[in-house]
Amino acid sequence: MTDIIIDAGTLEFSGEDLTATGLLIPFGVKARSNIGEFEVEPGVFEIPEDTTGTTHNLDHEREQPVAAITRLWEQPQGVYASYKYANTAAGRAAYEDGKSGKRRHLSAEVASVVLRGGRAIAGRIFGSAQVERPAFAGATLLAAEDTDPTGEPPISDNPEHPAIVLDVLPEDITVSTPSGGSAVYTSETPEAAPAEVNTEGGSTVTATATEPGQATAPAAVPSTLLATAPGGNVEQITKAYELGTIFASIAAVKNGAPDKRDAETLLAALSDIKVNAAGGLTTAASGVIQPAWVGKVWQGRSYARRFMDLVIHGFGINVSGRKGWKLDQGTGLVQPWAGNKAAIASGTGSTSVISATRRAYGWAADFAREFWDLQGGEEVVAAFVQGVVDSYAKITDLDALADILGAASGAVNQSTGVITADGSRIEAPATDYPEEYPDAMGIVIDAIDMVTDADDDPGFVLVNSAAWRQLRFTPKDLVPEYVTFAVRGDGTGSGDAVTIKRAPDDAFAAAGFDNTDPAAVAGARNAIEFREQGETPINLEALDIAHGGIDKAVIGYLETFVVRPEALVALGTKTVAP
Repeated sequence: MTDIIIDAGTLEFSGEDLTATGLLIPFGVKARSNIGEFEVEPGVFEIPEDTTGTTHNLDHEREQPVAAITRLWEQPQGVYASYKYANTAAGRAAYEDGKSGKRRHLSAEVASVVLRGGRAIAGRIFGSAQVERPAFAGATLLAAEDTDPTGEPPISDNPEHPAIVLDVLPEDITVSTPSGGSAVYTSETPEAAPAEVNTEGGSTVTATATEPGQATAPAAVPSTLLATAPGGNVEQITKAYELGTIFASIAAVKNGAPDKRDAETLLAALSDIKVNAAGGLTTAASGVIQPAWVGKVWQGRSYARRFMDLVIHGFGINVSGRKGWKLDQGTGLVQPWAGNKAAIASGTGSTSVISATRRAYGWAADFAREFWDLQGGEEVVAAFVQGVVDSYAKITDLDALADILGAASGAVNQSTGVITADGSRIEAPATDYPEEYPDAMGIVIDAIDMVTDADDDPGFVLVNSAAWRQLRFTPKDLVPEYVTFAVRGDGTGSGDAVTIKRAPDDAFAAAGFDNTDPAAVAGARNAIEFREQGETPINLEALDIAHGGIDKAVIGYLETFVVRPEALVALGTKTVAP
């Protein structure tokens, strides 16, 4: 990214209040700037909301502003600007130069420009300049009184200066010599270059537009680059460029030396020697300049499990699975007693067996021995296998999430451990939440309280995107007074010391929730138990001697044991059956 100068069109003045308004950057017009040709489309360049400190100068001498930009805005034709000239000698002189026609063109100053495919895709307008002539097709500036304050496109009433004017592009270049003479060369039409100012002294490289019937304006090159008297030819001048000077300028540009701008001006005066382009010193297909090899690139963070550890997570799985029993007491067995030898109430209880379910996971491949036997291959295989391990962590974590949401929203067959995520246990949220609080806040608070009412300790709350956005954008002043809430940008938070996490909407949808409304699933930590065979999946390796290969495999198991489905609650809107 770099700062650029964009030359626009002519400038008209009217009125006695030292103000003007007009088109600064036209849309859809091919611009020629100090970094090449491109077009600008609406919405690409950032326009400051507050133009305080945004200045307008002469010929890009930013140290000498002559006016302030009072307003910048977009209309269908382009970016418009309004100016208030300083009531100083310099400001009044610039104003008169514009009225007289001596210096009536605009040139935008844009920072951090990014180009792609001949179009600007980013940039920030930070100023403008008043110049004698633009180096590419532009647009006229209109007087302030011609601008409709309602925002309608300005229309000039001067037929000689319509709203958009295509200027004649440069045809001739005049070169000034140190002694003051000049020579005009018209044998070829070079690419136009923008006006550049050498603030350190000496001459300047300038490309100017020439209208029919006008004399060619002189364009000077730095005197240190000339080795010819007036009347010399282009070949003689070209030979005067010394390689040492050229390479020194290239180094200055690369290293950001203090004279970087002067170096860029010098380079702009040279012939184009392009890299990896048709007609360049190197071409894309030549292979002369090779790309730098950086090895394995960053592919994002390794997956860190987010959901499995919300409940009990252990290790060690029995080949026959896991079963247990629970006491089903039904209603309370103890009843009030009248005393004084009255009959005491009696009752019975029952027991039931509950079971766990188990999933198996695996991946295997047969690698050629060359990956190990020869240099450079083993690290590729190691990275690939690590990717398989990360995949196992993600798949098992999302399956654990599906079990948590499914057990909360649907039926669980305790004797087989099978979860039916049919949405049968989803409860509609309350309708009496205070208006000043978002619904998601009330849903989360109710879900936590419902786990407490189930004689358990709330351990977590999972929310969908609709609920998370409400929580994330809740002002701190709209949090209930006696409730502590915190949500962070990594998808986690807490409410009254209970962990809150955002879960994918597709997991909520699979559990029977309608994600257009906020939804929450809360539970106790001991409501579900997950077990794996080891902290990492089992890695297997064997030789395939007959085929000169090495077999590698990754095996894993996940056991789900729903212990207390009653300690899981689901609040939200059920998916409407088709």
